[in-house]
Amino acid sequence: MTDEIALPSGDTMRTARRYDDVRQVLTDPRFSRDMRRAHGKRMVRGRDVSDDPHSLLNMDPPEHTRIRRIVAGAFKPRRIARRRPRVLAITRELAGEMAASGPPADLVGEFAFPLPVRVICELLGIPDADRDRFRVWADTMLSMSDADAEQRVQAGREFRAYIREHLAAHRAHPGEALLDDLIAARDGSDALSERELVSLTSNLIVAGHETTANLIASGVFTLLSEGLYRGLAPTERLVEELLRHDTPALYALPRVATRDVDLPSGTVAAGETVLPLLAEANRDSGVFGEPDGFDADRDGPAHLAFGHGAHFCLGAGLARLEAEVALTVLLAEFPDLALAVPAEDVPWRTTSLVRGPTRLPVRW
Repeated sequence: MTDEIALPSGDTMRTARRYDDVRQVLTDPRFSRDMRRAHGKRMVRGRDVSDDPHSLLNMDPPEHTRIRRIVAGAFKPRRIARRRPRVLAITRELAGEMAASGPPADLVGEFAFPLPVRVICELLGIPDADRDRFRVWADTMLSMSDADAEQRVQAGREFRAYIREHLAAHRAHPGEALLDDLIAARDGSDALSERELVSLTSNLIVAGHETTANLIASGVFTLLSEGLYRGLAPTERLVEELLRHDTPALYALPRVATRDVDLPSGTVAAGETVLPLLAEANRDSGVFGEPDGFDADRDGPAHLAFGHGAHFCLGAGLARLEAEVALTVLLAEFPDLALAVPAEDVPWRTTSLVRGPTRLPVRW
């Protein structure tokens, strides 16, 4: 544990930075995601993701278990594996479009971002033609900047209205997409409320593209800037090392201790709020040898990029698949890919829950 840090809201909060501390905070049932227990402490001024009591992100068991069970089937390993041909087709199509437009290209806007958006939209049954709107809404809702407080509320309102429109369309004309399965759960015995349905769909769209887009963009940046790209084999270990080294989500959402909890680095008192720093845990020198270095063949403890415990990322398997396919296609189609600007000139997100370049100019 460390001293408290200042948050954009002006409040302070303790952080968990070491691997063992973060892992316990994420798994110990004595920590709650219900921020109504947090004595008014907030990450940002104004409303944010923690204010939605209908969100899976903010629930503890058994409510969390009930909703997660409804959607978890769509993300089982066997079902994800069946999506590989379609993910590969979308990835090749995007790579072909980028090649046709010629260098230089923005790998974020032309490849890393549209790939996971198209995949999650197809899975849900929502038109990916609206992906630019998703990007604006997601960027705004995930912003930690105090200047974006009003825009954050407005973006959430617009996004929820958009989702309600598509829920109505699917009710009028049912299909076989995930959204239809969720509607059936809403209208059936599982008793998924309308607000829970809207919130769950919102979470799936935002989380379904933000993590993967930033993983691909950050990962390619690392490989290019470190001179590791050419001749690389896109293995499972490579993807896992990218997740550890370039963790897309800097931290997990805060947890509140419902009772006194002893962590390896100290005690958290009941009622105290803790912010688990995922990116720092993944570079804990007590767990990972040469943690700031990149080792494509690293074999060691599992990283915490997708969290741990009850709130472990539902779409982790899909994100891994998309990243592996993206790297496979890029290495095959663009073996001479290189940064089109000096590494220090690549712009990065600085006020968001997630980390990644806003643009990644490349040439070949």
